[in-house]
Amino acid sequence: MNKTNLELGHKVKPLEKMVHGLIYLYILMIPFQTLEFKFLGLDIGMPEIVFIILAPLAISQSISSKKKLWVGKLDFFVFGWLIANIISGFHSGFDSIVVTEIMKTIYLAVLYIILKWTISPKMLTRIAKTIILSSLVAALTGIIGSGLGHLGIDTLLAIKRPFPYGLEHVIQAKGFTPSPNMLASIIMIGILFQIQKLSMNQINSKGKDIFILLILLLGFSLTFSKTIVCLLIGIILVLYFPNKSTLSYTWQLTTKIAVAALFIVYIFGTHFIIVEKDQDSKLLKGDYIAGPALTETVNYSIYPSQYWSLEEISFKAISQSFPWGLGPGKFNDYAHELKNNDAYPTHVPYPDPHSTYLGTLAENGLLGLISLFGIIYFVIKYSRKILSNHTADQNMFASLPTVFIVIGIEALSTDVMNFRHYWILLILLVSTFQNVKSTSSKSLNL
Repeated sequence: MNKTNLELGHKVKPLEKMVHGLIYLYILMIPFQTLEFKFLGLDIGMPEIVFIILAPLAISQSISSKKKLWVGKLDFFVFGWLIANIISGFHSGFDSIVVTEIMKTIYLAVLYIILKWTISPKMLTRIAKTIILSSLVAALTGIIGSGLGHLGIDTLLAIKRPFPYGLEHVIQAKGFTPSPNMLASIIMIGILFQIQKLSMNQINSKGKDIFILLILLLGFSLTFSKTIVCLLIGIILVLYFPNKSTLSYTWQLTTKIAVAALFIVYIFGTHFIIVEKDQDSKLLKGDYIAGPALTETVNYSIYPSQYWSLEEISFKAISQSFPWGLGPGKFNDYAHELKNNDAYPTHVPYPDPHSTYLGTLAENGLLGLISLFGIIYFVIKYSRKILSNHTADQNMFASLPTVFIVIGIEALSTDVMNFRHYWILLILLVSTFQNVKSTSSKSLNL
């Protein structure tokens, strides 16, 4: 791949080289989230240990480089998100739960701004490749856990649980992450980047990269995660956007219909559970079923899922706490208290609203929702710029807009704001946008 003039004229200093290495290491440590210890109520995992070393060095490198530390409009909404957490926390009372959640938000905001000021244009491609490698590591831990599980060896890398469709029980890979859905989320990003690499013919050894893609797909499939629908939408769009101008009207329409149909499937599949009449629905109570059957046919019953129940609770929380919100991290206590005497209590593994949009309004109030939609607005704006300007230097990042479309869909039934790997993607999006903008400006001045 051709190097930009900025890359050719830049000499890496020892401190800068160390900081860059730590950034890559931080990304590689993201799959090892459950290897952690408690400190002052906070979960300190492998990524946080790396960040403790990275942060002061990155700040020192940014100061010594004397480069302009630019602040964009998106940054104001990122810190608006932090302020919304603090204000909501103040209104609800700064108990240990609230303070812990605010500390997590401060950490992510600091991670965002430090890495944004530290990452250079020459790092962008390598960061994308490191994300793929991190996803590969995650997939391998899941495959190992699933394999051991099928041999009857219980580990922390997989869980055995009832499954509503086709199989009585499944062994879901989760690797060193809190849940199968988190593992699937990490692997999904690697799959989309890897498909982008293959589609743009940017590799010398296609056989190796196809093999990597197959491992990623295997690791993802073993999670048995609902995120499979998001992945399918992502794959379609990654292949669609670069070829959009050359596709016939029929193919463009077919693609849009397919994406819309998958979106509907995702919404239905996350909110309802279809169970055969001869299937023991009691096994699914809690993990999946969150209430009595909504409707029945001769052979099937349709039940509300945990996501449906959590959204109902979110609406009640919003109506009672608007406009300030319950407070960061307070949804769990509210949900358990509300469902305390219910026949279908809130299941323990679901401690948050499991919807970024409703959960934000429920916990962080109106200011939180405004900050969230501000972030979304600029993500869309930056994505459109990248899509319309990707050149040979930006081909690795043409999939970023698709990645954020998929994240936006996943956020309907998942609280994604604390996902470290999504914040890395946000930093990558901002850095790529700035590089594209800078390159376009230079072209106009030539």
